Amino acid sequence: MIWQSTPCLHGEFCWHELNTRDAAGSTAFYSTLLNATATTIPMPHGDYTMLAIGSHTLMGMMPISATSPADVQAHWVGYIAVDDIELMTARAAELGATVRVPVTQGSIGRSSVISDPTGAVCALFQADPGKTDGMNEHGPGAVVWNHLVTADPARAVEFYSALLGWESELPPDGGADGARRMNAHGRSVAGIMPTSHPEDRSAWLTFICVERIEEAARTAVQLGATALTEVFGFPSIGAVMVLRDPQGASFCLLEPAQRGEA
Repeated sequence: MIWQSTPCLHGEFCWHELNTRDAAGSTAFYSTLLNATATTIPMPHGDYTMLAIGSHTLMGMMPISATSPADVQAHWVGYIAVDDIELMTARAAELGATVRVPVTQGSIGRSSVISDPTGAVCALFQADPGKTDGMNEHGPGAVVWNHLVTADPARAVEFYSALLGWESELPPDGGADGARRMNAHGRSVAGIMPTSHPEDRSAWLTFICVERIEEAARTAVQLGATALTEVFGFPSIGAVMVLRDPQGASFCLLEPAQRGEA
């Protein structure tokens, strides 16, 4: 499988971060599963860990704040690149989102955290000039897709289209019950689909690319993950399996349909 890099433009996911109550356990799980190297950066709120394979940086991990409510579980947060963080955060609120964390300056840029009108959490991010290379990397171990699962896909499509300019289309394998593929800049950036359990909270699912999904799934379970589904296929995406990691965060493994791409 070939590593590829694409420019990260406004409205596209640019980073993924696991928030966890057991940073050491999460680091051990994902670094072993993905055969990745962990680098820890001391931060005022707790050590920040980044996983990489060679020169390819994959994802970040940080501890859930001790002041967070006790019912906050381990979870993935996807960061969406925007050209104007203040404008986009204010616009999200106008469109019905809840701003969970206001615009905050970080080491490489400014970010905010929102929950969209259906309740799903994501972050908006604007890089400081010269602090990042502005590229998304795609390959084994990287996060290569994001899918919103919600009881109200029509409301989600309306919100993200108005906020980010995403364009909605039926996915190639059908759009039953409101499922949509969202596009920007001439390429697909995310999927939105209805949940089969309307009582569940809306959430973004993070898809991690692997070379061989059956092998990766066995390893994940051996390391303490729980399989939530069997392997199933999306003709336009590839083979997928949903799991819960040992710390309680849900994620997906994805073996791409096209082996030359991630």
